Amino acid sequence: MGPRLHVELPADPGAAGRSRRETGRWLTSLCGADRPCETAQDLVLAVNEAVSNCVEHGYRAAPSGTVSLRGTADGARVRMEISDRGSWREPPEDNGCRGRGLGMVEAVTEDVRVERGPGGTTVTFHGTLGRCPGVCSD
Repeated sequence: MGPRLHVELPADPGAAGRSRRETGRWLTSLCGADRPCETAQDLVLAVNEAVSNCVEHGYRAAPSGTVSLRGTADGARVRMEISDRGSWREPPEDNGCRGRGLGMVEAVTEDVRVERGPGGTTVTFHGTLGRCPGVCSD
């Protein structure tokens, strides 16, 4: 297994922004380019949505908590894991204009899994970096 990312974030509104910056820097370093490829950009979007869900929903009954962001790379294949130690909230019947975050994650990544239990929720997904000089050979 190659390079790793591990960031513990406070479950507050600033967590999503920090997760985007940390993930973007890490993925750009994997790509070996000035700018990340489209897949890296999709992974940053997916991380943002998963972290935002942890902050908004996982700790709604608790005054504070943390969100764990982990990434691993095996060549061009990247695995992201976002977890909280909060509680699961069943989606409402009618989300109105909200509730599309997990669908967005599923649309831009591969192998999305949501594991929930009494110790929190973990979302994992994968992406394959493409056309990045540091990880792909053309």
